[in-house]
Amino acid sequence: MSNLGLNNRNNSSQRLGITEPISLGGPNELDVTKTQELEKFLAAAGLYESQEEAVSREEVLGRLDQIVKIWVKAISRAKGLNEQLVQEANAKIFTFGSYRLGV
Repeated sequence: MSNLGLNNRNNSSQRLGITEPISLGGPNELDVTKTQELEKFLAAAGLYESQEEAVSREEVLGRLDQIVKIWVKAISRAKGLNEQLVQEANAKIFTFGSYRLGV
């Protein structure tokens, strides 16, 4: 049975994906230098989120989570569910994309 390229979790060189990696070698000095230059450029261009923006985003997500939970309970009541089921009704917001990846 194929594992679709996923290595055993006990393997210290765990890889994800279907295809084999082009290289397992680490970065060379030029790679590290170019990465640092790119990070400096991106920071200077204002493309990284500030700490204040990160806090604001977390606050907005928290508030949105509260709104959705209140909405689910309101819908549950409107559908005539008893109070125990209303209290058990819940929802979860899942983030994705660059936010989920932390980039």
